[in-house]
Amino acid sequence: MISEASDLNHKSYGDGATHYKEGNFKRAKQAFELALEYWPEDPQAWFALGNCFDELNKPAKAEECFRKALVYTQEEKKSDVYFNLGNSLYDQAKLAEAIDCYKKVSGQSPSYWPAQRNLERANNEL
Repeated sequence: MISEASDLNHKSYGDGATHYKEGNFKRAKQAFELALEYWPEDPQAWFALGNCFDELNKPAKAEECFRKALVYTQEEKKSDVYFNLGNSLYDQAKLAEAIDCYKKVSGQSPSYWPAQRNLERANNEL
C-alpha cells in the first residue's frame, strides 16, 4: 500500500510539473494537491504548490504552502523555500517577515543574489 501511494504521488507530481512548464498553473495546482493527498509530507510538492499559487496571484496561499515546505525540507535545502516565502510575504506587504526570510538564504544558493536584491528593496520600502 505504501509503495502504491508513493507511485501515485510521483505520478501526480510529474503531471503537475508538466502542467506547470506548459503554463497551466490551475491544472498544475490540482496535480500537486493530489500528490499531497498521497504523501502529505512531500516538501517538493508543497514547494511546487506554493509556486502555483504565486503564479495565480494568491500570495497568502503561496505563503501557507512554503511554510509547510519548510517543515519537511532538509535544512541544507531550505534556501529556495525561504526565498520564495520571502517573495510571497513581500507581495503581501509583510516586509519585516520578508526581510527575515531573505536573510536566511545561503550564500551558496542560486537564490542568494536575487534574495539580496529583494532584501534591499524590502529594506528601502520599510
